[in-house]
Amino acid sequence: MLNELVQDQSQLLSYHNGPLLSGKISINLIWYGKFKPSQKAIISDFITSLSAPSSQNDQPSVAAWWKTTEKYYHLTTSKKSTLSIALGRQILDETYSLGKSLANKQIVQLASKGDQMNAINVVLTASDVAVEGFCLSRCGTHGSASGSQTGHIKGKNYKFAYIWVGNSETQCPGYCAWPFHQPIYGPQSPPLVAPNNDVGLDGMVINLASLLAGTATNPFGNGYFQGPKEAPLEAASACTGVYGKGAYPGYAGNLLWILLCSAARRLAESDQTQQPLLFQYHNGPLLTGKISVNIIWYGNFKPAQRAIVSDFITSLSSTQPTTAQPSVATWWKATEKYYHLVKSKKTAPLALSLVTQISDENYSLGKSLSNKQIVQLASKGGQKDAINVVLTSSDVAVEGFCSSRCGTHGSSMSAQKINGKSSKFAYIWVGNSETQCPGQCAWPFHQPIYGPQSPPLVAPNNDVGLDGMVINLASLLAGTVTNPFGNGYFQGPKEAPLEAASACPGVYGKGAYPGYAGDLLVDATTGASYNAHGVDGRKYLLPLCLILQP
Repeated sequence: MLNELVQDQSQLLSYHNGPLLSGKISINLIWYGKFKPSQKAIISDFITSLSAPSSQNDQPSVAAWWKTTEKYYHLTTSKKSTLSIALGRQILDETYSLGKSLANKQIVQLASKGDQMNAINVVLTASDVAVEGFCLSRCGTHGSASGSQTGHIKGKNYKFAYIWVGNSETQCPGYCAWPFHQPIYGPQSPPLVAPNNDVGLDGMVINLASLLAGTATNPFGNGYFQGPKEAPLEAASACTGVYGKGAYPGYAGNLLWILLCSAARRLAESDQTQQPLLFQYHNGPLLTGKISVNIIWYGNFKPAQRAIVSDFITSLSSTQPTTAQPSVATWWKATEKYYHLVKSKKTAPLALSLVTQISDENYSLGKSLSNKQIVQLASKGGQKDAINVVLTSSDVAVEGFCSSRCGTHGSSMSAQKINGKSSKFAYIWVGNSETQCPGQCAWPFHQPIYGPQSPPLVAPNNDVGLDGMVINLASLLAGTVTNPFGNGYFQGPKEAPLEAASACPGVYGKGAYPGYAGDLLVDATTGASYNAHGVDGRKYLLPLCLILQP
């Protein structure tokens, strides 16, 4: 399986003709701050394990994982390109010689304490040390710096490679030590037990492993990578959060596997005409027949903003022959695959239509809403054969908004009875993140909060907040019709299910990877990026995974 993961790596990462690390390389550790002996042993044993001989009975092993980096060396034309690594010196700085708040320049200064010839110098900072960019956009980094020691190669200057990783245990374990801690954002699945019983150090091993693979194959910025040089996609960083078979957002995968995720995100290489992701069916009802979509506008929205959303809803079931392809209607049609799998002759085709729009511009429940109040607002719409969509304006705070979600869907008991029986109605809530968290809920139209900082794309309707709302609304609509009452199509735990269109967040076109939305259509006049045409010349960006194969 490991070999299969990197078999076609050359198709994902481009080689930029620069040198790779080769020959015998020492890994020197610079411990900055206080670490227990047991913590140091976790890291040093990991480094030793990279080149340790292992038997068939010890699989999968760290050494087998690391061996996959050889694929890159075999692709270069140099016959001398082989790599052998070993644990070198360990340098202690327990007195915080540069203080407890370090800049990038000081990280390089610390790294230079190690040997600078045939070495990777790894700076490890303790949990009480703040580092520039730590927890905001990175958990560690790697790079190179000019050597300062004597012994230049043939009289010429040379560079040495270095890595920095921070202990996130007290600062941002949900960001840098997941899945051993609750994530900051996304599905809130229970954290896993750390294999060495140390959340911070086991998280450091994950990040160090990824950075070691990146250092070996792209040590000086001109080796193997994809995307912009300033924010490259490298070996082991192609699919963050994937540690085993069957992984998806919020679920690390079937472990004990820890894989070198240097294979492509094959999802984004699929063709848009293929089958959707198929999930386990839990025998519950789906929404069928003619379904009304009712919108409850909570707060202040401009007429132009309302038109963006209402035109999107209309586009879902549009039969306009003039609508260009790919279209919103074609994207939505992929949900029919789920209905065809339900072996019921009574399953009527699903047809959505925009019916009622209710305005609450006076903030009747205030500007800080709880989940209970969202349901209260949703109940204002029709409760039979309907989806009630609550949209909150940019100045409204909602429980969980920006901290763990951009929107949600669910169901509630209807006040109306059908044939004397109680019934449920489905609802959706989406918030306008423009002023609160556009980097989380309106990416790629705004700089992301974390990860590669690629330039934001131009929003197709020239409204970052509303175009971001459409992305989230599209995903939640797909989840609502295929899992309206919590027992339809989904994968994983019922409390944090993976549903239609939510399998690969951030994937909007072929070739997508973290920080890059994929190959999209671009409006020649406005420069806006999109992947679906709507009614009346509208353009939208929609989650691609609804129409991709696993």
